[in-house]
Amino acid sequence: MTPMRNVVLACCLALSVPALAQGTAPTTPAPAPAPTFQADAAGVLGHVQKEMVSLLQAMPQNKFSWRPGKGVRSVGEVYVHAAGSAYWFGKTLGFQVPDGVQAKMKDLEKSTDKAQIEKALNDSFEWFASNVKQMPDSNLTQTVKLMDHDLTKRAVVMIAMGHYQEHLGQSIAYARMNGVVPPWSKNDKS
Repeated sequence: MTPMRNVVLACCLALSVPALAQGTAPTTPAPAPAPTFQADAAGVLGHVQKEMVSLLQAMPQNKFSWRPGKGVRSVGEVYVHAAGSAYWFGKTLGFQVPDGVQAKMKDLEKSTDKAQIEKALNDSFEWFASNVKQMPDSNLTQTVKLMDHDLTKRAVVMIAMGHYQEHLGQSIAYARMNGVVPPWSKNDKS
């Protein structure tokens, strides 16, 4: 062998020794953790938040006082109600409600300030979803009282999700009645 070949061979051997020492068996990635109810619920809440907030943004400011009839919530009141409900459900679940939230929600009840209502809605979704996501599995089967019914905390989370979705539907109807097409369905014929 020529001296240059010996040098190349020695370099290749030196570079391959660490790889051989580590073993040549391919490593398989660890399986992904199984999805949890809490993560799924937070994901659903995130989707509803995205749609509700985009619809709120699409509504003209001058429509926040519009209501379909006497004694029925206005556009702004629906969003404020949805925002406040997160804290009510959260308190039922034993979450630590931030100081001053109840007073803030009370002040917003008759507001038509779109920016303040949007912030309150986003804050409530994020607070509620974050707390749900952090719930230990053992808490899901604990029983709490909700409107004179004994329910598991899992059921209360599901009811809260349904409540948000109910008011998303109400907001869609209000928007359509005011000529506003939900942003996510602009290319849809529905």
